[in-house]
Amino acid sequence: MFKSLAITIMILVAMMMTEAKAQAAQPPSRTQQEDEATNRAKQALADRLKLALSDIELVKIAAKTWNDSSLGCGKQGSMAMQVITPGYVVILNAQGREHEVHVAQNHTVICDRRVLSRKPSPSSKARGLDMMMQQAKDDLARQLGVDAARIRIAGLKPTEWQDSAMECPAVGAPLEPGPIPGYKLSLRYLQRVYTYHTDMKTVRACPAIAKERSG
Repeated sequence: MFKSLAITIMILVAMMMTEAKAQAAQPPSRTQQEDEATNRAKQALADRLKLALSDIELVKIAAKTWNDSSLGCGKQGSMAMQVITPGYVVILNAQGREHEVHVAQNHTVICDRRVLSRKPSPSSKARGLDMMMQQAKDDLARQLGVDAARIRIAGLKPTEWQDSAMECPAVGAPLEPGPIPGYKLSLRYLQRVYTYHTDMKTVRACPAIAKERSG
């Protein structure tokens, strides 16, 4: 009797150990994998932009399988291993812009060429450009000590900036990789033309304006 009871207990213990091992061997759930991919993508973008994790928001995440180790972000002329690589495309929002980050196992890539920005409607784009031009006029008027109404728009040119410095970096400002669409604005006061650069979010004189006052 005691022998049969001992055998029964041994069998139950063995079954419990087998079940525990099976549970431990199970891969993480889809939600866990998505959470891990999101956290890694946020950390990579935070390191790139020098931001806190709390400044970055998840827009969406989707499963994706790539056919090489570049995760779809390879640069022209670069080499990548031809291997089927499952992972996630993570879209994050930081500083008003959306960034696409590809995550697969221990590999995380920020696709600079895939930096996204929501396309504004023609009317909102025009209003935004008018606002940037007015800000440029106000800034020039303040620096010259004149009435903004005496400053004229001499021209504007669509431009694609390589990064958020817009060729005129501001001291202490975080650097965001491009390409970033924007404009070069030309303002005229008396016989002189001043140039401003804008990315439709900020506007700055480039080159900086020397202090001078005119009547």
